[in-house]
Amino acid sequence: MANPSNYRYDAYSDIPSNITLTERHLVPAISPYIVTLTEVPVKSAPSTTSARYIADLSGGSAVYGESLTEVSATPVAGQYYPDYHTNADNNENWNTGQILFAAADAGKIVEITYLAKGTLTGVTSAAYPSWWRDRGDGSDGDFYPTGNVTISGRKNYRSVYIPPGVTVSVSGFIDIRCQGMFINAGTINASGGGGLAGQQVKIRNLYGANIGLNGNPGEPAIGGGAGGAAGSSSDSGYYGVNSSGTKIGGSRLSLDAAGVLAGCYSEEILGGGGGSSPGVYSISEGGSTETLSGAVGGNGGGMIRIVAKSHKNIGSYISTGLNGTSVTVDSAIQTGGGGGGGGVILVVCERNLSSGTASVGGGAGGSYGGSGGAGWYRVIELGVN
Repeated sequence: MANPSNYRYDAYSDIPSNITLTERHLVPAISPYIVTLTEVPVKSAPSTTSARYIADLSGGSAVYGESLTEVSATPVAGQYYPDYHTNADNNENWNTGQILFAAADAGKIVEITYLAKGTLTGVTSAAYPSWWRDRGDGSDGDFYPTGNVTISGRKNYRSVYIPPGVTVSVSGFIDIRCQGMFINAGTINASGGGGLAGQQVKIRNLYGANIGLNGNPGEPAIGGGAGGAAGSSSDSGYYGVNSSGTKIGGSRLSLDAAGVLAGCYSEEILGGGGGSSPGVYSISEGGSTETLSGAVGGNGGGMIRIVAKSHKNIGSYISTGLNGTSVTVDSAIQTGGGGGGGGVILVVCERNLSSGTASVGGGAGGSYGGSGGAGWYRVIELGVN
C-alpha cells in the first residue's frame, strides 16, 4: 500500500494544512474512465470535491455546463465517483485522488475543484524515464490563446486549449509540460526552428562542381533528418561549411544536457539539420575579381515536445525543413541551397484521445541542391492513471 508522502502539515497546530486546487481534465475515451488528480483530496462528509462540465474554451475563458453529481457507486452520465478506498499507511483518511466517470462522458472536458492535502508515494510509476512523468508545476497557468502567438523554451501549464484558426509559432523549440488536459484544435508550427543552414563559402572551382545529394532520413536516436546536401559545390560538402571550414549546416538543436533517455529517444536531438549553401562565387577575369552571392540552404525543422496528462490533437503539428533557394549568377550559372531536414514532434501522455496530423517533411533543395530528410512524429501513450 502506498504511504503518505509530500503532504502538507502545520507542525505548530499539529493539523494538516490544505489548499484549494482547480484542475481541468479530459475524461478518457476508453475504459477505465478515470481521471487522476495532481494531489489527493481531503476526505470528508460532505465531500470537498466538486466537478462541472466545460462546454467551450475557444474564447479564452471557460463556458461552463452543468455541475456533475457525486455518487458512491458506479456513475452514469452526469455523475462522478471519487475513490476513497486507499487507506494509505493504514489511515482511512487517505485516498488515491482518482475519480471515475461514466462511459457516456468519455472525451468531455471537466473542471474539478478540491481541497488538496499532498501526494502519495507509489502513485507515480518508476517504470518510465522521469521526464515522461514530469508534467511540471503549472506555474505558467492555463494556456488558451485567442489569436496567433509565438512561444519558446520550457512551459509549465495547468491545461492547454488551442482553438481552431489559431497558430502557435515555435521559436526554436518548445517543451510543454501540462498537468491536465492538452487539446490542440489549431496549429503548432516549428518549421525552420532547427539547425541553421550552412553559411556561404568562397568557391574556388566554379565549373565542374559536384551536384548535391539528398539528405538522409532521420534515425530515432538522432532526431530529424540531416539537412540537404550542398548544391553546385564540392567545397561546401554535406553539411555546409563556413569560411574557416567549420561544419555549420546539419547541426541539431540541443535542448539541454540531461543525457540519454531510456529507449531510443535522446534529449540531445530535437531538431532537423540545416541545408548547406553553395556559397559565394569569385570570378577572376581580365585582371579583376567579381564576387557573386549564390543560393542559401534552408533551416531545419524545430522541436515540439509535449508531456501531458491527456492529449487530443484534432488540429495539426508542423515542423518541416525550409526550402533551399535558387539563384542565377553571372547571367547563366544556377546555384541551389540544400533543403533543411524535418524536425521532431514528440508527445508523451497517459491518455491519448487523438493523435491527429503532423507534418515533418524535409525542405526541397534549390537548383542542384539536395532535399532535406524527413523528421519524425511520435505519440507515446503510457496507459496509466
